[in-house]
Amino acid sequence: MSLSLNPEVQKLIDERVKSGRYASAEDVVVAALLTLDQQEWLGDFSSGELDGLLADGEQSIVREGTVDGTEAFHLRRARRLDGRTP
Repeated sequence: MSLSLNPEVQKLIDERVKSGRYASAEDVVVAALLTLDQQEWLGDFSSGELDGLLADGEQSIVREGTVDGTEAFHLRRARRLDGRTP
């Protein structure tokens, strides 16, 4: 496959290869496509939405603390049996 890329995109690819993080332009493109696939699979967030959700989660930890995995599993099971969670 052969692609024609605009100079800005080619520069981005070249910078990543020069940084040593990627061995080739193909590696950069593969990484970009895998990231895009993951983003589409997990869902798109509007600009700043994910940051807001992460901040809300961190504030929740400060307010309410955390639970260990076993406790979280038991709480989820109890909510599901009560019909509150699928």
